[in-house]
Amino acid sequence: MRIVNLDLKDIETFIIQGKYNKAADEIFEAVEIYSSTDDKEILLNCLNLLNLICDKSPRISLQAVKHTSSLINDQDSWIRLISLEILYQIAKYRPNLLIEPLNDIRSRLYDNDPPVRRLAVKIIGTLILSLHIDWEILQSIINEYTEKLMDNDWKVKLSVINTTQDIINQDYTRIKEIEPLLSMVIINLRDKDDDVARASAELLRILGNYFLSKEKIFYILLNLLYNEKPRVQELVFWLFGEIGKEKSSEIIPFIPKIINFLRNKSFRIQVKIIDALINIAENNFDQTWANLINSITESSDNSFKNALGNALYQVAQNNIDYIFPNLFEELENPSENVRKIIALVFRRLFDEYQIEIENEISRIIYKLESKYWRERRKTIQLLQNICLILESRKIALWITIELSNKLEDENDLDVRKEIIYTLDKINDQYPHIDEYIKKINDKLSTFQERIIEFQKVPVDFRKKLNSYIKNFKFNTTEIQLNQMYDRIIKDIQEFHNEINRFEYKRLAYDLLEEWEETKIQIIDELSIIKGFITDICEEKKQEYKSDLQAKINILIDRIDILKAQFDYIKNKSLENTSIENEEIVWYSEPTIHEKFNYISLLRRNLFKLDVDIREMLINNVEFDDIFKDLLSRWVAVKIEIQIFLNNLDRKIKDMKQKIIDDLSSVEIPAEISNISELDGLSEELTYQIVQGHIHSIISYGIEGIKKFNQNFNKLESKLDLLINKGGFEEAKKLIDMNNSQIKSFIEDTENQVENIIEKEEIFKREKNGFELYIQPFMEKWNNSKELLIHKSKKFMEKSKEKLYFHQLKHYLKIMNPIEFDLLSNYLGLNKEQIKEYVLKFISKNRLDAKIVNNSLYSPKIQSEITDFKELNLFKRIKTMGNQIEIGLRLNNPSNYDFKDLQITLRIPEYMEILKESGFPKYFQIDELKTGTNFKFRYFLRIDKEIKSHLASNTHDEIGLMIHYKGPFELQKRLSKKIDILLS
Repeated sequence: MRIVNLDLKDIETFIIQGKYNKAADEIFEAVEIYSSTDDKEILLNCLNLLNLICDKSPRISLQAVKHTSSLINDQDSWIRLISLEILYQIAKYRPNLLIEPLNDIRSRLYDNDPPVRRLAVKIIGTLILSLHIDWEILQSIINEYTEKLMDNDWKVKLSVINTTQDIINQDYTRIKEIEPLLSMVIINLRDKDDDVARASAELLRILGNYFLSKEKIFYILLNLLYNEKPRVQELVFWLFGEIGKEKSSEIIPFIPKIINFLRNKSFRIQVKIIDALINIAENNFDQTWANLINSITESSDNSFKNALGNALYQVAQNNIDYIFPNLFEELENPSENVRKIIALVFRRLFDEYQIEIENEISRIIYKLESKYWRERRKTIQLLQNICLILESRKIALWITIELSNKLEDENDLDVRKEIIYTLDKINDQYPHIDEYIKKINDKLSTFQERIIEFQKVPVDFRKKLNSYIKNFKFNTTEIQLNQMYDRIIKDIQEFHNEINRFEYKRLAYDLLEEWEETKIQIIDELSIIKGFITDICEEKKQEYKSDLQAKINILIDRIDILKAQFDYIKNKSLENTSIENEEIVWYSEPTIHEKFNYISLLRRNLFKLDVDIREMLINNVEFDDIFKDLLSRWVAVKIEIQIFLNNLDRKIKDMKQKIIDDLSSVEIPAEISNISELDGLSEELTYQIVQGHIHSIISYGIEGIKKFNQNFNKLESKLDLLINKGGFEEAKKLIDMNNSQIKSFIEDTENQVENIIEKEEIFKREKNGFELYIQPFMEKWNNSKELLIHKSKKFMEKSKEKLYFHQLKHYLKIMNPIEFDLLSNYLGLNKEQIKEYVLKFISKNRLDAKIVNNSLYSPKIQSEITDFKELNLFKRIKTMGNQIEIGLRLNNPSNYDFKDLQITLRIPEYMEILKESGFPKYFQIDELKTGTNFKFRYFLRIDKEIKSHLASNTHDEIGLMIHYKGPFELQKRLSKKIDILLS
């Protein structure tokens, strides 16, 4: 038989290739044959393959239902399970195909194997939600389905509960028999499985909304509270909170009964009760508050009073926007219990909501202006209570100053007595308060004086810069413009920070308002002045560039003249003169001297023009773009002339050697050794033509060295100017250009000398007349050259050190600390080189900084930062079944903005974050401004199967890590551990 030898891998190949119909035909043929045999393994494998493609097409789905319907009653539980899995997939997309085998599927609701029952429940639930069948049949199916709430498998019950919720939300009229369902749901509240119990509570809430009155459901819940164990009570309190937060008056009679359960000493129960009261207070705040106050009044049990106080604090915290009138009212409550609890709540709220409470105190102080004396006296009494309760010197000073000021204007005797009495009470609590008030007033006077000084700044700024312009000190103006502006802005910022860090800002509202106006006005005026002066400097810079262009044009004309001179000399050059004649008489040719004079003139003009161009480039390095045309023309002419001179120098070298050889071949008697002429050869001609030519080269070289030496002072001034203007790139270019020019000049001169004489050998071999004549010049050249190289090297080292020092200070002002990787990019040095410079500056006390974690940090800036408070983190935790809700609030109590907050939650391995409900495990906040809050929540789920396999001593601990930037980009970190009570 063909099917017996079928290789299942062929079917898998068909599926991979997308040949689903061909694969299905093979599977169905195999199922028909093997369903009636005892070989269940092949049948099971075929069904597993069918499970992959059962819903690929209507044809396959129809045939799949036909072939698997009978298999759901198979004796083998694995066959039943995979058959139901196939039908479940079809039920989700083509439920009508399952109407015929529906009764067989219903029979599996009672299967002995739990996985089979779970799948049967899923299929029936899906069909109830999607099929439109006869109403009576549907009712029968629903009744049978909901009876599975009494199944002994928790997954079956959980699936039925969730589906029942969907049925009711879809069409609650499908549920006819509510009482049996209600009873089964209440029974499942006691289920050992947290998921089932929590889902049952949610289903009970839905049943109450659709089928029961609020009053009836509340009585059912109340009955459960009195008769159930704590585990069920927790769910009931949650239900009270969820149902009670809706706008409904039916909850009001039950509020005192719920509050009374705070007598329970279980912390978990108290937490659930408080959460319920918070939810109820959303729409029934007055009733909740009044019942809590009443319970405190009547209670004599300290433990119960503490629980009530905690509940009162939590309710107040969740209604902070309008809680203060209630708190202040209760401060005058006749009950001492209430006053003590309210005072405690008030102090706890002050630690967390200082700004809000200070704002409320400000509103109370405004009531001192009331025209009714009784209201003013009541306000003073309230301020006294607040001051004594909070035990805050800051608040005491504030209230004392306000009341002292009011005392001067108050005419009513009773009110004055109340003010004096209150001031005496505060003085008793803070004996030296007058000294503190004097310090505050002195500080406020200092602030006022500083503001007046700042108001004069723009005028002084303009006068100072105008004086520079009148004296034509435009470079000084440009430098001072930026330096003075930056210094003033820094002073403004420092004073702004100082006045805003002032602890008693609420005593200086007028002063702060005046400063804000002054600050804006100063910056605005400074910007206008700076723009005006900048425009003037820019005009002068353009005028300078125009003058510079005129000078460049003159240099271009000189280049053209030099080129014309060169063209003339080239035609008259020694190249057309033969020096091969061995007769010594040749040297007396009269045109040779004239030609050498032309060449010397050409070399002198070339040298002078080269020096002038170099000097102009150095002095105007910040305008290097204007020299492009000049340099291109100069380089072309200079190269052409240098090639000619190099060729000529080689000929002169040969001529020199011939003169020496000819002189060596003549015997000169002693008696005629001083004769000025020898065989027609003029000694003057020899030295003037050849040696004079060499002498001119060396003389020009020495003259050039003198020029470079004279320019060092100018270069240093130029460098300082560029650095002070912040032109670090131009300064570096100036240093490199000067060094490059010196090297180029020395190389050019040495090459010219080398082309004529063997420089290396001149001081070594036997001296002849020629070398004796050249030697003094070469010694002078070498000494001057070495001195220039040494001076240039020293200038370069000193200049670069100065440049790097100012760059480091500049970048530290921008970013402190700053990483060496960034400095490497800015300075163009590797990290090790930068560290060497930094250590050198530190050792010489030039730089107040230190190396920390591969960064450069200046403690000088740190010393300007006053101590500031860290982030505050407040938390509220709710647990319900296997779910945990963590409500968190970040508070910035400092006077600085915190930036780039990176928040990471770390949880045990048996927990998972429900991302769709709350915040993710990691997220980022750009900024948390001073005095503001940021609220966020996490919803966690406990996987009890994973937890059951962990050691019993596993810590139920959650970690929260917050990285953020404080003032001046300082990296900060806050780490909090959250312990959770888990059963």
